[in-house]
Amino acid sequence: MTRDPRAITIILQMKTLERILITVRTYPTISTKYMETVCTGGITDKGQWRRLYPVPLRYMDKAQQYSTFDIIEVDVEEAKDGRAESRRPHNPSLKVVGSVKGWQERHAWVGPTIHESLAAMRAAGRTLAPVAVREVQEFIAEKSSTEWTPEQLAKLKEMNLYEERRPLEKIPFEFRFRWLDNDGQEHNSMILSWEFGQTWRKYHESYADPIVVMRDKWMNDLCGPDRQVSFFMGNLAQRRQVFTVCGVYGPPKKELQQGNLW
Repeated sequence: MTRDPRAITIILQMKTLERILITVRTYPTISTKYMETVCTGGITDKGQWRRLYPVPLRYMDKAQQYSTFDIIEVDVEEAKDGRAESRRPHNPSLKVVGSVKGWQERHAWVGPTIHESLAAMRAAGRTLAPVAVREVQEFIAEKSSTEWTPEQLAKLKEMNLYEERRPLEKIPFEFRFRWLDNDGQEHNSMILSWEFGQTWRKYHESYADPIVVMRDKWMNDLCGPDRQVSFFMGNLAQRRQVFTVCGVYGPPKKELQQGNLW
């Protein structure tokens, strides 16, 4: 069967090269379809929010393995999940082209897109965006299963075309924040952020009670009174009314004041 060259041209035209500041990485999940994925979020240099999925981050070349506040360039196409910010990345095209180190420069990207409340974000039709936090009332760690399900374990042991699946530690807690937005509305939101999973993995090797140390780190430092905190909020593909904390944005207030950004 001969492929129509006009069809190839149409497919190629569907992809758009975008430049994105990475602000969100979720802890890896085992996928039956895509092996393993990290849901990635960020903001383009045109001020538009993007959700990139699927991204098998740990299996990509080292040079492609971006961190939070790296800038990437990647070809993307419209996703089929119906959420305005969702794009399907062409992962072989992904390149890390820079990193934004200072809070004032980061805020120049993120600040103009912050919503005052989750209700305002939803009214704007957004499914991924930062929401201002008036107060973090509680950091909650609820025990969950310490083991993957038999189906997930089977997937972890599978071979793909290139290499065996890499070990992925199961985080035996579900983390949540109870918090108020700037409308005074209280939320109890699950946390899916990469940083929380990685922090638990690091702390449980070093501390007798890693949860106590994690609670202190976020409540008194990263979400403390000296920070101008927003949460990167995103909804779930299968449960569109449920919004989770995909990442924490907390520039020091004094740095925003010095830069006349607050």
